[in-house]
Amino acid sequence: MNTHTQKSKIGTIVCAYARSKIFISCIIYTFLVQLVSFIGAQETETPRVRARELGIHIGTLPTGEHNAITDVTGVKVGHVTLNEGDSIRTGVTAILPHDDIWKVRLFGAAHTIHGNGETTGIARINQAGWIESPILLTNTLSVGAVHDGVVRYIVKRYPDDNIVLPIVAECYDGVLNDISGLHIKPEHAIEAIEKATSGPVAEGCVGGGTGMRCYGFKAGIGTASRVLPPDVGGWKVGVLVNSNGGRRHQLRIDGVPVGKALEDNQLKPGRDGSFIIVIATDAPLTHRQLKQLAIRATHGLARTGTPSTDGSGEFVIAFSTANVFPSNTETGTFQIQMVVNRRLSLLFEAAIEATEEAVINSMTMATTMTGRNGRTMPAIPLEQLKQVMKQYGR
Repeated sequence: MNTHTQKSKIGTIVCAYARSKIFISCIIYTFLVQLVSFIGAQETETPRVRARELGIHIGTLPTGEHNAITDVTGVKVGHVTLNEGDSIRTGVTAILPHDDIWKVRLFGAAHTIHGNGETTGIARINQAGWIESPILLTNTLSVGAVHDGVVRYIVKRYPDDNIVLPIVAECYDGVLNDISGLHIKPEHAIEAIEKATSGPVAEGCVGGGTGMRCYGFKAGIGTASRVLPPDVGGWKVGVLVNSNGGRRHQLRIDGVPVGKALEDNQLKPGRDGSFIIVIATDAPLTHRQLKQLAIRATHGLARTGTPSTDGSGEFVIAFSTANVFPSNTETGTFQIQMVVNRRLSLLFEAAIEATEEAVINSMTMATTMTGRNGRTMPAIPLEQLKQVMKQYGR
């Protein structure tokens, strides 16, 4: 091999090596740029927080320790979330009013704001005046599966002598979820019951709220609570909502027309949805008084802007943990405590404030979600929300 050929080959090898180094350097550079961009985006993205962390304080009454329905002693909440593939966005939420709700009864009441929906067991609640079942939330086509799951749980735990009518409430999540796929099974209801705990409650895109939307934004589960002053009872009122209704332009937060300020002309009108509202209190209220408390949730919901349209369904269930019905007594009677009516007004105020705040929390804690047929439901932009509230002195 002559010297010229050797130099040519060496030159080719050197050039190839240089090109490979440049190529590798380009790949590394591109990767680093993308990594820095990703990290920057993660650092600048506003984390999802509750309304109070945004400086939004609804009403005047103080909150409980967790600002949640579980501030009422004995109440527990559990979620099962199905967020799978590109079209399964659904779940189940269970509210347990008492550790042994299967064996005890508590005063309860139900109220229908607008009945274009379904909540099983409410006829029994208003006929008997009590509740004897956990309250479960899911999607419209899964009421049967969840009902079946509760029954199976009861039969397995108390096979001989305990028959109750489960309370199952629904909202339509078919915008984001493959609702016709019937992905909720009876075992998901059982799992939600068994997962129920006290303390802080997960909010937003969880459990029965996984695929829900509210006022044109992603929403789902929200909760809040209020505590009365000690000199007027010191009782607690906790609310949990599954938010799934309202149009963007209607949204008001603490009286501020947020929806109009954040209105999107490209947003296509969707079908009207529903709100399920569960109220718990440790105030000793009877069925009649709880019925009045449930009606006040209407005021809290209205403050957020929805008129409860003909296509929507809003149901309220309220219960008190103060009086426990014994299964039997020697005399056939038992004594109860009852709040005097003149002390109801502040409890009404507590329910109204907690309902309004729970709806807001259901949106501020939810994240943007893409689901069925590539549809995307945006989360409410928290930075813009703070700016709008600030413009109105909030």
